[in-house]
Amino acid sequence: MLSSTLNPVLRALIARFDVDCGLDGSLLLNSLKDFLGGNVDLCENCSRLSRNIAKPFYNLGMRAFRIKKDFLQRQFLSAEYSEAWLKGFGLMMKGIRKYGVRVPFTPAGPFEIVWNFTYTCNLRCKHCYEDAGKKRPELSTEQALEVIDVLSRTAGVGLPALSFSGGEPLMRKDFFEVAAYAKKKIPYISIATNGTLLSKDNVERLKDVGVDYVEVSLDGATAKVHEEFRQVLGCFEKTMQGIRNSLDAGLDTCIATTVQRLNLDEVEKVVSIAEELGVRFMHFNYIPTGRAKSFVELDLTPDERLRVLELLGRKIFDLYLRAKEEEQRFGKSSVVVDRFFSTCPQYASVVKRIVKEHGERFAVSAHYATKRGVENVANFLGGCGGGRLYMCLEPNGDMKPCVFFATGKHTVLGNILKDNFERVWDTHPFLWKMRSRENLETYNVGGRIVGCGNCKDKYICGGCRARAFSYFNGDVDAPDVGCIDNEALWEKIVKSVT
Repeated sequence: MLSSTLNPVLRALIARFDVDCGLDGSLLLNSLKDFLGGNVDLCENCSRLSRNIAKPFYNLGMRAFRIKKDFLQRQFLSAEYSEAWLKGFGLMMKGIRKYGVRVPFTPAGPFEIVWNFTYTCNLRCKHCYEDAGKKRPELSTEQALEVIDVLSRTAGVGLPALSFSGGEPLMRKDFFEVAAYAKKKIPYISIATNGTLLSKDNVERLKDVGVDYVEVSLDGATAKVHEEFRQVLGCFEKTMQGIRNSLDAGLDTCIATTVQRLNLDEVEKVVSIAEELGVRFMHFNYIPTGRAKSFVELDLTPDERLRVLELLGRKIFDLYLRAKEEEQRFGKSSVVVDRFFSTCPQYASVVKRIVKEHGERFAVSAHYATKRGVENVANFLGGCGGGRLYMCLEPNGDMKPCVFFATGKHTVLGNILKDNFERVWDTHPFLWKMRSRENLETYNVGGRIVGCGNCKDKYICGGCRARAFSYFNGDVDAPDVGCIDNEALWEKIVKSVT
């Protein structure tokens, strides 16, 4: 009822200053800079709209979400990736104008796209959602550059972040040419790689073209475990050397681990490697899709997954407490809190519980939000972001909600060079089905009601929709059986799957 009353007012207000000025450009973005004290010159008309409409609107928004102005000033004016934050803000505001305030929120375009840049790979990983290695048609270099042009015009704002994945993106000979072009159009560029091709020369080339972030897959603390999963002898040392080369070059580096039965006992050791090296750590949810369909038995039980999330949750909360203590003693802190991430949406619920047990207020929203002081915003963003905060591009230009969805008639939303990207984002029924939490299903198991539709945290988590789709034969509203609250359903389902 509140949103039906409030949304028309909010949409009308934003429309007043969501305009492009022939002199100043986007008033939507310029008004935020003006509000935060940035150095921006506005014409008389833009100055009046900024002062009388935009600034009061921003003040109300800050109070509603309890966000401190100095946090916004750092992120939007002085942070290293302020342009990406600004574009994200523009998509958020245009999302309110287009769709109104929704929980969870849907922006006018994705904050990030993960582009599976090639089907080619030099490893044969058991979990590969792309089932890489098979020869299939891919976009040409010219078509890839055209894709970037399309993304740079998203909703009249442009895409904030683009991640090259694969297959192995460095296997494509035109990778550096395309990445360099992308950096001219998109402010934040990253690469997800198996690390074996991160030679010193390639790392220097990554720096030269402006890649901001390197995520390296490491699935074991020993060659035996890592190579059993990646299925190529000798790849462990190449990956470790690739991580060291990336660090030596000063690149922002992350170790990413797909946690499953073969490496569950080594998770703490891999996390320790990340801590010793001073890099971030990302836990990837094991989803039985692509090649992993043949290795369903490697999936974790809900209890095993919970223990991984609690390990990471305690680490991030410890960092939060250290940062808080430093701020209280010295007025500021150098502690980096956003160090441990997970693609598992239940991470938000686990951290929420750990924090509450200690009488504190700190939240995460899966892997894309671990910021102190913006708890309401993190909850507003709402857990699983597939098809809502980010989406996937295939090597041939096909669009999917998330990399973990199998490629098929229901999950391919269109092709970015053949279909209107913004229209697909605005209208595709499969995307809107994923974006709503109202129709998530429940099941009666032994007299107990389980399922994401019955969960108090469905708006900050929502379960992994790709896992539900995989285990329930294409039902995207089905429960995420990887959650501890759905353990009874997991035990029932897994018997029929394995």
